[in-house]
Amino acid sequence: MDKLTIYYSFKGNGILFGPTSYDYESLKKLFPNAQPAKSIFVEYDRQSDFKNYHAQLENYIFPAIAGFPVSEDLKKIKVIEFMMTPGRTVTYTIKNNIYEQEIQPICG
Repeated sequence: MDKLTIYYSFKGNGILFGPTSYDYESLKKLFPNAQPAKSIFVEYDRQSDFKNYHAQLENYIFPAIAGFPVSEDLKKIKVIEFMMTPGRTVTYTIKNNIYEQEIQPICG
């Protein structure tokens, strides 16, 4: 899989993440033993506390959307983009290796 796009939007007191329908089906084909998520909602009590941890959030959301923990298999996805909606703005990108990131945090 060349690219996985995870869309997100701010909803009330949290952020809703999810892949496109096409990417969801592609994940199921690429990783037959995984159970990818159609959406994940991350709620926060106070935005100030949430912003202290936002740089780590994307690293947790990606494996949860894919349906299994970070492993060598996840490197089959060459680029992971987090795209904010509305506006379709890419704000965070992970390329080739989960640990070599171009970091533009979601809330930063």
